[in-house]
Amino acid sequence: MFDALLVHISTSYIHQNVRSAEPQLGQYYIAEYADTEGFSVKVKKYSSHEPILNSIIDILESNQCRILGFYVDSENLWTIRRLLFDIKKAIEDLFVVIGGPQVTGDSKLALKRIPSADCAIVGEGEKPFLEILKAKTKGITDLSNIKGISFTDKEGNFIFTGSQLVSNLDTYPYPRRERYTLDSNIIFDQISTGRGCVGHCAFCYEGNKTENKLRLRSIDNVIEEIDYVISHLKDQHYISFLDDTFIINSERTRTICNHLINKYNGNIGWFCEARVDILQNNIALLPLMKQSGLIRVQLGGESGSQMILDAYRKHMRTEDLKNVVQKIYEAGIPSIYINFIVGGAFETLESFNQTLEFALDLIETAPGCAEVGSSLFSPYVGTPMRQTPSSFGISIIDSDLISGPDGFMPFVRTKELSEQKILQLKNIFDIEIKKKRSEVVKRLPKECLYKHYLLYRKFEMATDWLNQCQEIESMNNYFESIIDYGFSSIDDLSLEKIQMCIPYRTCQPVSDGESYYRVVYGDEYKKNTPLQNAVFLLSSGKICFCEIVSILKRNEEFRQYDNIENEIYAVFQEFDHEFLVVWKSAF
Repeated sequence: MFDALLVHISTSYIHQNVRSAEPQLGQYYIAEYADTEGFSVKVKKYSSHEPILNSIIDILESNQCRILGFYVDSENLWTIRRLLFDIKKAIEDLFVVIGGPQVTGDSKLALKRIPSADCAIVGEGEKPFLEILKAKTKGITDLSNIKGISFTDKEGNFIFTGSQLVSNLDTYPYPRRERYTLDSNIIFDQISTGRGCVGHCAFCYEGNKTENKLRLRSIDNVIEEIDYVISHLKDQHYISFLDDTFIINSERTRTICNHLINKYNGNIGWFCEARVDILQNNIALLPLMKQSGLIRVQLGGESGSQMILDAYRKHMRTEDLKNVVQKIYEAGIPSIYINFIVGGAFETLESFNQTLEFALDLIETAPGCAEVGSSLFSPYVGTPMRQTPSSFGISIIDSDLISGPDGFMPFVRTKELSEQKILQLKNIFDIEIKKKRSEVVKRLPKECLYKHYLLYRKFEMATDWLNQCQEIESMNNYFESIIDYGFSSIDDLSLEKIQMCIPYRTCQPVSDGESYYRVVYGDEYKKNTPLQNAVFLLSSGKICFCEIVSILKRNEEFRQYDNIENEIYAVFQEFDHEFLVVWKSAF
């Protein structure tokens, strides 16, 4: 039996892999805080394609639970609206609370869109939800004394009780996740070390706040949670810091990094987001961050047009972003993810081309490291760009965001670009970025590509560079054979050691009907010399190096070679550079 159920629904699309095991951390904070007062709150995660209705009803009925909470975002709002109508018909005395940025941005609109909800939490949920639990337990129906909520009274009037903000975040204990989840597949690798943001970006709901105070947890409290999370990770050694500005305080960052080094030898991989303007002032931290286990940094690129960056209030220059990317690359951090917005403020064909050119340049700046993505602008509730679209040169054509997935469909048009043109430009952007990645991957050092396979094996982090490798049959077979199945590259084998090792082709030859060709990088067909052809055909996984040498020594065609063994070894070295052969000991 428990007092309340908190539900998070991830909207899943056929074209998009939704990580269903990723929790909504805020719900666990609410559950933990309620626990301090003796209330039992459980958390359940669903994907939108699952049979949710009967599951929720069964959970509520079997546990005699009559308080239900939903995390609402722009994607799951319509699913929740539809579900609640039937849930409330099945359980008449149910009290429903909604929350999340979508609700905080415009709680009146959220309650209108989800009429079956009884109240909305505006802002942080810990205290308001606890007060709701106390009130409902005592049979109190008047909630107007609870700060931080909105609701519609019996006369149909919209009521907002006023906001509340806790300055000391240590007031909220970090959540012991496993105590509250009803799921077995959740990966609890997320940590939030602070709340709020120093930025006022026009496309973010934070940008509309008159008071945008950044509050940080105490460093001792954060380190305690880091140790807790690491001790509870299941076969994974990775932490995701969710803060918008994780590195805002350099001494705080140093302390966290030194803890990860001293206690875990830098073997815990971690991710963080960073603002370019802040990171640029803390470049000296990068080597320490790398040593402590940092494997990925996410930066907001947004646009290659300085005029548009200024309109977004990003407080950065394009050259600042390029410099930061260069420094991260030089520090040896494996992955930088940079996202650009297509079809946003004042977008024109010229500004789009500036963005594309800039994005391509960033890939060259950090080859094998910089990952560039794009998303279409979404007019989120509570953001400056939604409230005054004309001042940003846009017209909103789908304010409900129902015509497609967030980031993949255009919900606005600009003065110069129609929604159809905006979608076409995103497609062009993605195609050109992939073409550039395909070109660059062929000239990356083997060690760089190997590193991306290791990131996936150790941390389940699939980078764009890994995905690019996986599209090339020979390259993917090469690295997977070595990492997963104990094969070797020729770099690991001297001429002496290689004698009793068996070569295996990573892909089969092709033919034009007259000759054999080897396929290099998946799309380049190289005609073999007679010796290359013989060696490649004998790399069948059946005979070892010394047997190949013995066979070709007896071949009249190769009698002109003074030292056929060295010649064969040199051919194998060339094949290795093309990821075409791996080796296994014959014994």
